[in-house]
Amino acid sequence: MSKICQIARRSSDQIIKFCLVGVLNTIIGYGIFFISLQFINYLLALIVAHIIGVANSFFWNKYWVFRSEKNKIREFLKFYSVYGIMLLLNIVVLYFFVSFLSIRPEISQLLILPVLTLLTYTGHKYWSFKK
Repeated sequence: MSKICQIARRSSDQIIKFCLVGVLNTIIGYGIFFISLQFINYLLALIVAHIIGVANSFFWNKYWVFRSEKNKIREFLKFYSVYGIMLLLNIVVLYFFVSFLSIRPEISQLLILPVLTLLTYTGHKYWSFKK
């Protein structure tokens, strides 16, 4: 198999794994978000779900998706910086959807997730776990 084919194969495997982790993380994060809405404000629910989701995601992405053996603390800081930016973007867009477009928080968050997923993958691939 040529070198280019091997790289393409590894990248496609990595994207599939990232998406599987994303599905697991979405189930966990959205589940916590949905349950938290029963008790707290939707923006606070988003932050709670985000904190738990990031810890889960870091573990799976570091050890399974990107198989990184670099410094955990440095990678976590880089990893969290990507998620921190995504959280801020998520808060702004979620607030806009709920407050100005009058879309329910549950629906709004589902609409936002696909775009955030693509942005997050790119950030982790080329920043957090860059080879």
